[in-house]
Amino acid sequence: MGMGKITAGLQVLPNGEGMDTDGVIPVIVEAIKESGLKYDIGPMETVIEGSYEEVMLLIKKTQAIGIEMGASEVITNLKLHYKPDGITIKNKLTHV
Repeated sequence: MGMGKITAGLQVLPNGEGMDTDGVIPVIVEAIKESGLKYDIGPMETVIEGSYEEVMLLIKKTQAIGIEMGASEVITNLKLHYKPDGITIKNKLTHV
């Protein structure tokens, strides 16, 4: 039994003493765009859609980017929405 698509709302916060994090977020956003997954960038979080494995790999990548760019730590606030038959960004917006 496979899982359907999930949606994940994430906010990635690279942190480090004396670090200018402004340049990190555009690189993280670019990685999300290049992932091939559906996404919706909002002012407070980005929502991505894909299989559980695809979403988790992308989150791992966004954290690695923060570290590679000089952050000493990366905090990720994450919300996952799972339904056995799948949930998409479009599904979620039909109820708004």
